Amino acid sequence: MSRAATFAFLLVLAMWSGAPVDGRGQVWPFEVTDLSARERLVILVFGDGGTGAAGQARVGHAMAATCRDRRCDLAIMLGDNLYEDGVEVRIRDDAEASYREIIDQFELKFARPYRGLAELPGFHVWAVAGNHDYEAHAAGAQIAYSEFSPLWRMPAQYYTVPRLPPWIQLQAIHTDTSKRRDLNGLQVAAVRRALCAEGPARWKLAFGHHPIYNSGHHRDDSDERRTRALLEPVFRECGVHVYFSGHAHHQEHLTAPGFEQVIQGAAGKSKGSSRPPRSRAVRQRVFRQTFGFAVVEIDAERVRVDFYDVLNTRETSSSWELPTPEEIVRSYSWCASRDEVGRADREPTPCPTAGVRAGGPGGYVGVRLRSGANRPAR
Repeated sequence: MSRAATFAFLLVLAMWSGAPVDGRGQVWPFEVTDLSARERLVILVFGDGGTGAAGQARVGHAMAATCRDRRCDLAIMLGDNLYEDGVEVRIRDDAEASYREIIDQFELKFARPYRGLAELPGFHVWAVAGNHDYEAHAAGAQIAYSEFSPLWRMPAQYYTVPRLPPWIQLQAIHTDTSKRRDLNGLQVAAVRRALCAEGPARWKLAFGHHPIYNSGHHRDDSDERRTRALLEPVFRECGVHVYFSGHAHHQEHLTAPGFEQVIQGAAGKSKGSSRPPRSRAVRQRVFRQTFGFAVVEIDAERVRVDFYDVLNTRETSSSWELPTPEEIVRSYSWCASRDEVGRADREPTPCPTAGVRAGGPGGYVGVRLRSGANRPAR
């Protein structure tokens, strides 16, 4: 079978199965870094960045600088990867010209802003689609792009990130309940089967585009209500510890009954005011309107989540400068063990101070704790 035919077969299989099986004879049409022997992982988390504008470029530079310090292993990208409507295909009768047209869009809105991440050895960005990726144009191009990029990885609409240590599971979920309605009973059953599978005691982390709970501008809209109705029972049944999402253009951490909701939708846009949850069962721990991202440091026993603000950032600007070290601010930290997750009435374990390493999350070399005070955007 030719290489092109093999890729086409694997692409169709991935799109239909949702969760390609990893390893032991599995043939991948792209490189997958083997992290299975790691005792600790550092994961970059960001979403809603694909504007190709000044804000995305500044955040992209800040993420690369931070990941060089934190020694990030991989990233999860939470959707709305190419604004406004995904990959546009205008050329339909010339394959070479169409290829160039598509690659140019990825270059502007992914490869160029995140060039610094591509310089990290063995680093991949594992992506899910957001509503702006499939509303009008070629959503499937984002899956196929995995073969043509050393950085981008999106093997299917939903999948389990492969070749991770046995003490962690990272599950991607396609949360479209509106346009194509791909978050339906069939995908939910597949996700439940993956997340509830028996195995060693491990962290279970999930990521998708739409949040289950959020306090920003999409709070309790129809997409959020449907996502909550379909996924929250699975998370509780299967013991998911943290769900990462974007869609709302801010940074937020909420504790819901049984799991943590982390929102990182500020990698290219920032807006909305905070309206904390009405229910006492859901606790808002932090809400930030600044552009930014998160870094997760995790081992078999503990997790640390750090929020970073990229100060003085505007979404669009006729002239802009890359952020200085003083503008990349770690503004919030949360640390917990598995038995401390999903307890709104419980205070998390205090995070150790920067520069202190005790064999696991809580310290990291070469990172300074800077002031978290916001400054107005220029």
